[in-house]
Amino acid sequence: MFKDLSIKNKLYLGFSAILAIILVLLSIAYNRFSSLSEANAWDRHTMDVIQAIDVLRNDLLQVQVEARGYYLTGSQQRLERTYKERNDLPASIAELQKLTADNPAQVTRFKKLEDMIKVWSLEVIESQIKMRQELGDKPGAADAMGRTPQLASTNNSAIGEIYKYMNDAAAEEKRLLVERSTASERLQESMRMILSGGGLVCVVLSLGIAWLLVRALLAPLNNLTQAVGRIAAGDKSARADVLSGDELGDVSKEFNRMAQSIQDSQANELAATNLLRAKVDSLLGVVSKAASGDLTGKIEVQGDDAIGKLAQGLDRMFDNLRGLLNNVQKAGIQVTTSATEIAASAKQQEATGIEQAQTSIEILSTTKEISANTSQLLKTMEEATSVADYTTSATADAQNNLRRMDGTMQHMVAATDSINAKLAALSEKASNINSVLITITKVADQTNILSLNAAIEAEKAGEAGRGFSVVATEIRRLADQTSVSTWDIEQMLKEMQSAVSASVMGMDKFSEEIRRSVGEVRQVTDQLSGVMDQVQKLAPQFDVVLQGMQSQAVGAEQITATMMQLNDATQQTVESLKATSEAVHQLQYAAGDLQTSVANFAVAV
Repeated sequence: MFKDLSIKNKLYLGFSAILAIILVLLSIAYNRFSSLSEANAWDRHTMDVIQAIDVLRNDLLQVQVEARGYYLTGSQQRLERTYKERNDLPASIAELQKLTADNPAQVTRFKKLEDMIKVWSLEVIESQIKMRQELGDKPGAADAMGRTPQLASTNNSAIGEIYKYMNDAAAEEKRLLVERSTASERLQESMRMILSGGGLVCVVLSLGIAWLLVRALLAPLNNLTQAVGRIAAGDKSARADVLSGDELGDVSKEFNRMAQSIQDSQANELAATNLLRAKVDSLLGVVSKAASGDLTGKIEVQGDDAIGKLAQGLDRMFDNLRGLLNNVQKAGIQVTTSATEIAASAKQQEATGIEQAQTSIEILSTTKEISANTSQLLKTMEEATSVADYTTSATADAQNNLRRMDGTMQHMVAATDSINAKLAALSEKASNINSVLITITKVADQTNILSLNAAIEAEKAGEAGRGFSVVATEIRRLADQTSVSTWDIEQMLKEMQSAVSASVMGMDKFSEEIRRSVGEVRQVTDQLSGVMDQVQKLAPQFDVVLQGMQSQAVGAEQITATMMQLNDATQQTVESLKATSEAVHQLQYAAGDLQTSVANFAVAV
């Protein structure tokens, strides 16, 4: 049973259950997260395949462009670039096959694409290069190349089939990307539902476990507390119910045993107390009679315990006291007579001296207290005046510093606003440059097309158009370089715009912090101004009080000196009377007390 477990095991069991629930939830969440990470990896993989297809398409286009340039110009440099671009094709195809090794359909498609590219390279590119090499520098060579079937009918050529296969492969990858994105979204939704539901279940079960633990611990404690309260109220028979077999149950058992032991001990103590009370009452009767002056009582308590020994000692003491009182009564009569005569002569002188001495002492004590209080108050007022002066100076310096800080922070606010305006203008100009770059890119593409057409027309013109052909070639090269440069500039502009946007956000936050600090500094400045005004009002009041206290201190010192002299003279007179009066009073009081005390005692004859 749960209630018979120890408190340690109950706590271990409760926290272990909560930990197990959390671990199960974390395990499920980790599995979902792994699946989601795998789905994201497949998305990136698909994008890499699409990018590799674009690279292969660009490589094929570059081979065509360089080959056409060679057909038109017959330049050996163009021929070398054609071979270089063609040699890059196997690496691009190998990269595609490596990326799609997990997709058999794509592997088959790219294998066939590789064969088609090889056939196209050998049957089209290589044969046309050989044909152009055979034509050499003959007039109309470019025109003859332009009339070949491979160049005249590009729509039904092998390269068209190659592009079609690449487009199909790219479409397949895009379809896979859509499917994987949908699966990723489903995984994300499932993970959110698991985390929400699991968290709710974890909270509910944790509350239930906590309720069971509290109930298992508080019920025995409340029962034990009630039993203690009943015993404290006087119910000696109160006992605690044993509700569990844990440490609290053992405490309840031990508490019941302790309560029973206390009840038995109290019963034994009550019996011993009654016996002791009887003996003490007997002794108190004799002692009470003796206290009232009757020494005729007899002690009847016997025994070897402490009360018995006390009774024996009291009996011997009363016997000795009876003999002593008989002797004292005789001597008391003689002492009383002598003391009365001496006291009559000294009483009058003593009364006069004591009255004068008491008056002097009271006046001297009062003047000393006034002088001491005046000196202490004077010192306190001087310290308060110094503190007020220092506070006024420090507050004025702090106010000036805060005013300078306020001006500096105002300049910082203006500077940050100016920087924000300049950054905004810079971002706007970067956007304008980006639009200009788009226009330049379009112009470069049109120029490239126009230069290619111009080169074809120059070849048709023969020797007369050779110079124009060279110019068209250079224009096309410049157009290609312009396209690359504009792309680089566009990337740099994007980075610059991102940096400018981040800077604008940072400066806005910094400006807001400065404005809030300016308000706080102004508030502190106003508060210091009020404090300084109040402190400055205190300084004149402290000066007036200080002057009055100095005058009082001088007067108090003079009074103290005079009363010291008077007190010394009075004290000498009192001392001489006090010695005589003290001796007479002591003798008189002793004689009177002795006579009175002895008269109160009754001694058996």
